[in-house]
Amino acid sequence: MLVLRESYFIYVRNLKTWLAQPWMIVAAVLSSAFMFLFFGEPLRGITALPGFPADDYQAFLAAMVIVMAVVFSGSDMAMVLLTDMMSGYVDKLLLSPVNRFSILLGTLLIGGTRAMAQVLAIILVATAIGVRFEGGVLGILAVIVGTTLLGVAMGCVGLIVAMRTRSVQVTVNSWLLFMPLAFLTSAFMPRDLLTGWFQVAVGLNPIEYIMVAVRAVIIEGWIWDSILPGIWVLLATTLVLVGAATYEYRRATN
Repeated sequence: MLVLRESYFIYVRNLKTWLAQPWMIVAAVLSSAFMFLFFGEPLRGITALPGFPADDYQAFLAAMVIVMAVVFSGSDMAMVLLTDMMSGYVDKLLLSPVNRFSILLGTLLIGGTRAMAQVLAIILVATAIGVRFEGGVLGILAVIVGTTLLGVAMGCVGLIVAMRTRSVQVTVNSWLLFMPLAFLTSAFMPRDLLTGWFQVAVGLNPIEYIMVAVRAVIIEGWIWDSILPGIWVLLATTLVLVGAATYEYRRATN
């Protein structure tokens, strides 16, 4: 219980720091609106293709906008911990009676909170432009919970980069690592309509299965054949990445 209490106070401190920069939420709203505007409207005729699973391309695109925003948030969370390490704040905490893993947990929790805020903003934008969530209110809650967990997992990737390199330049540019995860997916077109090496690469990308699950909740409802693989991949990915981040954190703070 002491670890949880310490993690809570570290989380609150990080939350206040983040809330002092409200432009980050504004950026999430604007970027998602631009994605719907620049891709949703011009490509809406794609739904006429044989075998396309949705009548509304904006609804099909919503899963990509949500998942992509969460995936790219991983590099942002890395900067939080790296800044604290370089400023000496982490060293001061390590010299205090605070459990070292409370620092890591407090950082992961803020990563999840940031992801959740982004997803909420995107859902509001999607609803405002007429996207209907076939999974209903429970579906929206499931998307929020699942993508929040994904935000924690992606944050772990950024944390590993930050702790391995201790470099601001490398950490700032770590978003490049997330590019293949975000774009080697059925973001704009169903996987069945893709061809060649791209279709194979999409099938090997774990984010694809999570995106398909989110999309199923949005455009079809509770289609478990599409949702369950995404749930298992999400849980496995989160466990592996949290474990790897914990290992790197232990190594970096010894």
